[in-house]
Amino acid sequence: MEGTKWYFKPWVILIAILLVGPFALPLVWKSPSLNLLIKMLVTILVIAATVWFFMASAEIYQALLKELKDLEKVLK
Repeated sequence: MEGTKWYFKPWVILIAILLVGPFALPLVWKSPSLNLLIKMLVTILVIAATVWFFMASAEIYQALLKELKDLEKVLK
C-alpha cells in the first residue's frame, strides 16, 4: 500500500463517500488497496444509503407541503 496514490487511500475514499456519496464509487472500484468483497459491500451500502436519503427527502417534502397547506388555511 506504500505505492498507492493518495486518492486511493481508504481514509480519502471514506471522506469522499461522506462528501459526495455515490459519486465516489469510481474511487472505490479503482482502488488497488481494497479487495473485491470490500468494494461490493461499500457499493451496496452507499447505494442503500442514497436510496434511503432520497426516500426520506421525498417524505419530508410531502410533509412540508401538507404543513404549508394547513398554514394557508389558517391564515385565510
